[in-house]
Amino acid sequence: MGIPINISDNDIYLRWRDEKLEKYPRSIEDLTVKITTPGEPNKHNIEKLKALCLKSNMVIYEAPEEIIENKNIALNMGISLGLQHIERSLTTENDGVSELSVIGAGVKSHYIPYTDKRLGWHTDGCYNDTNNQINGFILHCVRAAKDGGENHLLDPDIAYILLRDENPEFIEGLMLDDALTIPQNKENGIILRKKQTGPVLTIQKNNLNTGIRAIHFRYTSRQTFVLWNKDTRTQGALDFLKKTLQARCPYIFRIKLQPGSGIIGNNILHNRTKFKNGESKAGQRLFYRIYYKDRI
Repeated sequence: MGIPINISDNDIYLRWRDEKLEKYPRSIEDLTVKITTPGEPNKHNIEKLKALCLKSNMVIYEAPEEIIENKNIALNMGISLGLQHIERSLTTENDGVSELSVIGAGVKSHYIPYTDKRLGWHTDGCYNDTNNQINGFILHCVRAAKDGGENHLLDPDIAYILLRDENPEFIEGLMLDDALTIPQNKENGIILRKKQTGPVLTIQKNNLNTGIRAIHFRYTSRQTFVLWNKDTRTQGALDFLKKTLQARCPYIFRIKLQPGSGIIGNNILHNRTKFKNGESKAGQRLFYRIYYKDRI
């Protein structure tokens, strides 16, 4: 059963909610699928990966710990799950894979993912228009940092449930057409990315490869280069969501990925703690990241 498009359909919502929460994963172990070879899941692995994503919009794949610098591992994981439409960001390489590591200088060094700083709660692609929404992503660990670099994860369906159960008006506030504005990205007089204004929360009627209704979030916890609607419903929802993300919510999963393992998700809410690299190359954090227009 898909999420109801009309917020007034409370009976449909409650049935969807009960189905969603029934036997929902309670630990990171419940979300983990072990595979033998990174980038080469077998048929059984693929079925389990898809089933977990259908249930919780995310899954962890865990492979024998080994440092392998090969982008095809991440690309092949996506292909095996039916992800085909790669969406490129400003810092993505030509093959669609972003290499996330600490960059000391240059354009990339201005963006938090390429530093060792804390990366706050967000969904990817807040700056994308409705025709180019990021719906899926893969985050593959090549090398883990010596200390820190943990990811926290929250299913957007669960965020919706928590918000709606607290106050249905929160959903109305997040669905306003001008709930969130990301100003244009401009450097040296050149517009790199146009201003994007739109809702925080939308119900997709038919995503590229699923044929089902699904929740899509645009959210960022950053304080600069972001404009929020002043509507009391929107502000109330943001305050509640902020408190939830800062609390020990049982639906928030925490993991520090090790080499060979990764996260696959339908653009879930996530963050990253600050980290410290080691002196040797093996302890210097490197991740491959791919954005997709598809959902799992």
